Amino acid sequence: MKSATAKRTIVLADDHALFRTGVRGLIERDVTVVGEAGDGPEAIALVESLHPDVLLLDVEMPGGSAERTISTVRRRSPGTAVVVLTMHTDAVLQRQLLRAGASAFVSKNIDERALIELIVAAEPARASASAAAPAPAAGILTDRELEVIRMIAQAYTNREIGARLNITEGTVKRHTTNIYAKLGAASRIDAVRKVIRLDLLEG
Repeated sequence: MKSATAKRTIVLADDHALFRTGVRGLIERDVTVVGEAGDGPEAIALVESLHPDVLLLDVEMPGGSAERTISTVRRRSPGTAVVVLTMHTDAVLQRQLLRAGASAFVSKNIDERALIELIVAAEPARASASAAAPAPAAGILTDRELEVIRMIAQAYTNREIGARLNITEGTVKRHTTNIYAKLGAASRIDAVRKVIRLDLLEG
């Protein structure tokens, strides 16, 4: 068993070697990069061999769809959290990848500290008792809360949401707390999964 002080392990999967090098340089003081992959099959093979804590996966790589890569990784290494790198805000794509087993999404313009915090906090997607519970009524969220959760689902940070909605980051956090409470969610990704089941991502 890994000690509480051990660094988390990660495989970087992106078809641009320069990008992987840049990400490695940003994060390797805080996590241990155990492998790099340039396509989907290579990512799957590395994860199956190394069983890292996290796979940081580019959404567009050669060798098969991200959805197939994620579902294969989840079967072969269920203890690995898959964090998807994306420049897209396509709610349909993100819904598909969440259902395939993605744990979180991260925009490629995320800042260094936020990226590290996300990697450190990422946990494998697992079905929970709450997942089978009846979904709350669609009208439980206010219009503003719906705006916020839709942007969370598109991998925007609190800072980016605040800037786009012309509200403070603190207000975004307050809305997020209210969303969690109303949905019975434990995290951003849990909240997104619940609104997916409610079919509320389409604005």
